Amino acid sequence: MEFFIAGTDTGAGKTFVTAILAAALIKEGLHTGVQKWITTGGVDQSGDVEFVRSALSGLLGARALEKALFSYPYCLSFPASPHLAAEIDGIHIDPEKILDQFEKMKALTDVLLIEGTGGIMVPITRKFLYTDLLEQLRPKVILVARSGLGTINHTLLTLEALRTRGLEVLCVVMNPVNALGDKDDSNSVIVRDNKRIIGEIGGIEVIGPLPFCQDLFERKPMDQLVPLAQRIKEMVK
Repeated sequence: MEFFIAGTDTGAGKTFVTAILAAALIKEGLHTGVQKWITTGGVDQSGDVEFVRSALSGLLGARALEKALFSYPYCLSFPASPHLAAEIDGIHIDPEKILDQFEKMKALTDVLLIEGTGGIMVPITRKFLYTDLLEQLRPKVILVARSGLGTINHTLLTLEALRTRGLEVLCVVMNPVNALGDKDDSNSVIVRDNKRIIGEIGGIEVIGPLPFCQDLFERKPMDQLVPLAQRIKEMVK
C-alpha cells in the first residue's frame, strides 16, 4: 500500500515525519519502502533519504535497515523547485522513470512511503505538477503541516486541492516548527485552536502536534505515530 507524505510547503517537516513513521511501521513488522521522487540540493544521493536511514538506525538499531528499501530517481544539485533545478543541471525529468521505480518499490514492500518535494503543486516540469503524478498513481496522502500561526490557511487549501483531485487524505500530522524554523509551543492557545479548527473545518483527523526534540533519536515523536502505523498495518492486511 502506498502513502504520499505531502507538506503544506517547504520546511513543514515531511522528511522528519517520513523517518519516524517508517520506524513505527518497521517496528510493527512491515517491510517498508521510502522513496523520494525528486531531491534538489544534492548530487549523488538524496540527503532526505540518508536522513531517514540515520533515523531508522538510531531509533531501532542498524538491523532495521534490513527491513527497509530506499530509492530516489532524481537528485538535482540546485536547491530549487524541480523544474528549475533540472533546467539548471541540464537534466530532463521523465515521469515514466518515476513511475517505473514506483511500481518496482510497490511490488517489493508492504508499505511504500513517498516523500514529496515542497508543496503538492510544485512543478516537476513546466507543464507537469506533482498533483498530476498523484492523480495518476492515487496513493493515500498523509499531510504534514506546521502547528503554529499561519497553518490554518495553508492546510485547508492543501486539503481542498487534494480532494478536488479525488485523492484520499488519511490524516494531518502537525509538526511544531513555525515559519522561522523556531519551536512552536504545543500548549499555546494558538496551536491548540489550530488543531481543533483544522479538524473541524477540514473534516480530518489531526495528529499532534508532535513533541519537539533536538535529538533525532528521541523516541517520543515516533511513539506518537505508533497508532497511525497500527492503523496502516490493519489497512495492509
